[in-house]
Amino acid sequence: MNFGLLRVNCLCILNTNILKGKIMAFIISIEGTDGSGKQTQTALLHDYLTKKYVNGNVSKLSFPNYESPSSAPVRMYLGGDLGDDPNVLDAYQASSLFAVDRLLTVKQNDYIFGEENGIIILDRYVQSNMIHQAGKIGDLQKVDNFLNWVDDLEFDKLKLPMPNLILFLDMPVEKSLELAKNRGELKIGGTKDIHESNVKHLEAAYNTGHYVAHKYKWKIVNCVDKNNSIKTIDEIHRDIVKIVENELNKQNFNEYN
Repeated sequence: MNFGLLRVNCLCILNTNILKGKIMAFIISIEGTDGSGKQTQTALLHDYLTKKYVNGNVSKLSFPNYESPSSAPVRMYLGGDLGDDPNVLDAYQASSLFAVDRLLTVKQNDYIFGEENGIIILDRYVQSNMIHQAGKIGDLQKVDNFLNWVDDLEFDKLKLPMPNLILFLDMPVEKSLELAKNRGELKIGGTKDIHESNVKHLEAAYNTGHYVAHKYKWKIVNCVDKNNSIKTIDEIHRDIVKIVENELNKQNFNEYN
């Protein structure tokens, strides 16, 4: 199956989030393969929105939550304790580890998700399971079955809040490898994790990301220009801000300015 043929430009997903009767914060999830700049763009967007929406509460979280014991099984998997091949756990097994980390982290921070005029920026979320783990499967029907399983497990059974806006940073693998090489910090004990170290896995995740973005109507942020050069951090940030501002204005967040 060639996921790479399924290319789309700007698509979005909007959901109304209600948990236990509460109107929830506006949740933005930033997704992409390793080395695409998620952490940098999350920080920049957080700083921008904190300054702009001075009467609102702007928060950010990163998944996996490496600062919490909840990520211990994920650290074992990504750190190679179970083996250095990402397929040492299949898509369902690996996804379960990440789901537990998200559940416990959200429960520990549930107060920010209940802020009526709050904004939460997530550096990776449920959609990362869809991108990274679905790429292990290959068969399209089985991929769709897996995506439905993730959706049911995390949003229905675990009752995690759904994001209002999902951004997919479209950074081709050969370009993301350049960025990852020069990133300066690595996530597991100062070395690359088993996802970052496996180019085949990254390529599958990138192609799957396009398929899933099309299926679920995410916003895609092109990180490479027409000349096949990586856009600057500021250029990508400006593209993200345009998308986010447009969606926040639809939700009347400008009134909190």
